[in-house]
Amino acid sequence: MSLAWPYTRAVLTNGNLWFWGVVFMAFWFVLGAYVFSGGLPPGRPAAVAYTSAWYAIIALFSLTTLSMGIATSISYGTSALAFGFRYTRLTPTRYALSLIVAAAAMGTLLGFVMAAIVSGLFSAHFGTLILPANLPGIVGVSVLSGAFMMGLATILVLVVVNHLGLRSMSFVGFFPLILSYIFGFGQLFLALPEWFLYLSPWNDMESLLYQAFSGSPAKVELASTTSPVLFWPISVVALVVWVVLLVGVASMLLRRIRSVSVQEGRQI
Repeated sequence: MSLAWPYTRAVLTNGNLWFWGVVFMAFWFVLGAYVFSGGLPPGRPAAVAYTSAWYAIIALFSLTTLSMGIATSISYGTSALAFGFRYTRLTPTRYALSLIVAAAAMGTLLGFVMAAIVSGLFSAHFGTLILPANLPGIVGVSVLSGAFMMGLATILVLVVVNHLGLRSMSFVGFFPLILSYIFGFGQLFLALPEWFLYLSPWNDMESLLYQAFSGSPAKVELASTTSPVLFWPISVVALVVWVVLLVGVASMLLRRIRSVSVQEGRQI
């Protein structure tokens, strides 16, 4: 765990993460508050539900940027990691735990920043104060989401490093974000099967973020007022299982990491 603080500091000061995870996502909040809110039924309940849905989706996108930053950092350090695992006391498990701490810290910070932005913009637009209903819940979901993103990013980058080559890194790095767009907007507009929403970690995170912000259970279809609600303990258990599974696989794959030159990632 000696790497936990240096890695956390590096993640928290990563300018790319702050731009793509906060500045760019704030643009989506502006669109949600002032462009796409036309035709919304009057009244505070509708405003809270609408705001919570936007928070859940965009916070999910913001948290996904963590995987991009983690994947890039691992791809640049393959030689050091391969050497460290073989000749020093650094172990894949200790390294994975350091990544979890850093990802959890950044995930929590992103969750709070997104909550502050959405509360300010949507409260100003609707003329009523809309605040997160469950801040500890946001912390818990953000920590689990950060750990999930760490495990997923590590697995993806090791597949690239050991099998596909670093030229594939630019695509694979955006793969989690692509999935978050598909599943995030899918739950907003489509009545997907409940079993699918429970099994999908993206929808587990989205549902739990919605409930933490609104204080009400997430629905199968977030944009529908008549859609059945989801049972949040199942989403929590499913997300924890995903985290344990991914972190375990990532720890095993780290033992086989191959030393590669960053020059392999050049496209020309």
